[in-house]
Amino acid sequence: MRTDPHRRLKLLVDGRKACDSGIGTYIRNVVPRVLARLPLARVRVLVAPASVNRSAWLDGSQVERVEDAGRPLGLHEQWSLRRLLAPDEIFWATSLAHPLFRPGPMVATVHDVAQLALDRHSAGGRLVHLAARRYLQSLRRNSALLLFNSAFTEREFRLHVGAPAAASAVTPLGVAPEWFEALPHAPTGVRPYFICVGSIRPHKNLRTLLAAFARVLDQLAHDLVIVGRHEGLRTREGDFAQLLAPLGERVRFLGAVDDATLRQWVAGAQALVFPSLYEGFGLPALEAMAAGCPVIASSAGALPEVCGPVASYFDPHSVDALTAALLAHARMTTEARQNQVRQGLARARRYDWDRTADLTVQGITQYLEQRGRHG
Repeated sequence: MRTDPHRRLKLLVDGRKACDSGIGTYIRNVVPRVLARLPLARVRVLVAPASVNRSAWLDGSQVERVEDAGRPLGLHEQWSLRRLLAPDEIFWATSLAHPLFRPGPMVATVHDVAQLALDRHSAGGRLVHLAARRYLQSLRRNSALLLFNSAFTEREFRLHVGAPAAASAVTPLGVAPEWFEALPHAPTGVRPYFICVGSIRPHKNLRTLLAAFARVLDQLAHDLVIVGRHEGLRTREGDFAQLLAPLGERVRFLGAVDDATLRQWVAGAQALVFPSLYEGFGLPALEAMAAGCPVIASSAGALPEVCGPVASYFDPHSVDALTAALLAHARMTTEARQNQVRQGLARARRYDWDRTADLTVQGITQYLEQRGRHG
């Protein structure tokens, strides 16, 4: 009689970034689905102290919540993780943070290797570069299973970090059902607008977007709406307000908004503009497609892989190229725009969080079965 390999599984999941954007979206959507597929496993989930009362994403999961206050990527975190982990417990690193030099088993999700692929200014500076290299090399050497969110990220990992020492799998991200139900709802009096979702980190390339938009101000009736966090970020972009000032009221900066508000703004936009210099996946583009919003995307990173032939692409290093893309979209016929919306919806439906969870569990199961065969 064959024993279910999940019965032997002991898993400690890093859920400390669940309340963030980006990686937080991955954690909130994938981890509960994976846990539901591992009912026989013994699972604990790390949560940050500030998120203990906001961990509703774990409700219904029969798991133990473990509070951890270790500073991310710091010495105290290393001590804390080693103290918390049992010798036979698998650690699932959902972000870069993980116990260094630990001989025990580990599964790791790699979202991108931007800190190594980009120039040091765009990636956050020399210290960020060095820290990322150490942690990514540790993941390469010590992970029993590496999960990449795109084929692009896997190729970049092999190029900048090296070939994984053990197993790897591509587990593309998904689009939440709420995006397909999104309805536009903007304040009264708002003109047609382009929307950009992203922080002011250098690789998000908002400078190029603002420069291109400044060129089309007198030719288009559109405004530009920018959604994303900027407070407290480590960036050399300077005061964001100074970047916006020359453009006057034609640019509206919303800052960070809740998920429901974001969906409404995206659904009402003429197009999502995604000028990033580097993306390991590019989920906002797919979410926009799901909401019926066409996408004008950078040709960099994983965006062509994820968006396929549906998006309108431009060279993110060229202000001229983005200017032309904005003008072309604004002059698009109603029929052409509706066709792009239909294709976008079909593209977005190909990406599902349940499939992400299935592929993740498949990789974990294969690892457990292999470990069982080798004792």
